[in-house]
Amino acid sequence: MDGRGMAPTRAVEYPTRDGRPLGETDDHRNEMTDYAIQVLKDFFRPDPMTYVSGNNFIYFTEGVPADCVSPDTYVVKGVPKHDRDIFKVWEEGGHVPCFVLEVTSKYTRMEDLGDKMAKYRDILGVLDYFLFDPHRDWISGGFRGYTLENGIYQAIVPSPNGRLLSRALQLELASVNRHLRFYISGSQDPLPTREEEIGRLHAELDRLRGTQGRP
Repeated sequence: MDGRGMAPTRAVEYPTRDGRPLGETDDHRNEMTDYAIQVLKDFFRPDPMTYVSGNNFIYFTEGVPADCVSPDTYVVKGVPKHDRDIFKVWEEGGHVPCFVLEVTSKYTRMEDLGDKMAKYRDILGVLDYFLFDPHRDWISGGFRGYTLENGIYQAIVPSPNGRLLSRALQLELASVNRHLRFYISGSQDPLPTREEEIGRLHAELDRLRGTQGRP
């Protein structure tokens, strides 16, 4: 009790986890963390006001912990780049994700097309929403994207090369050999994974050493 005989107000708790596994399979987890999140972090590294994360909670109503969603991968523009346990919209100047990717399966299909999609569309106003199904559980091509038009998600029409353009990122996305890849528009080569980039650097070093050793 305080001096007026009233019980103190209990601080609202915003959990950092819900106990659910990060991914259903190695494929789902790898596509989410080893490629999508890392590649987008590397791509936006020069921009101090773009935040890339995934699988943490976005809380969108102050004082209501139940009002939250946890995207597999998302991008927020206009906020400082630093690590966060959770993302509270009201503490981030009202900024919300402009891009969300869910690595989907037959087990998460209803949630990805139902509750999550509704929150992204109706509450957060996420411009681009993409679904990637690495096991082809329910998306025959393994991949689809939506962009927000007048409050409604419209399916993104593939380009002649089969890629889908994200307006929010100004990057093209594609499913290649059942793996998700990001492309700078017009580029033939996808944004590399860190492993691919290290391999490229090693190959370049070997080439330079060979060139220097020639008479």
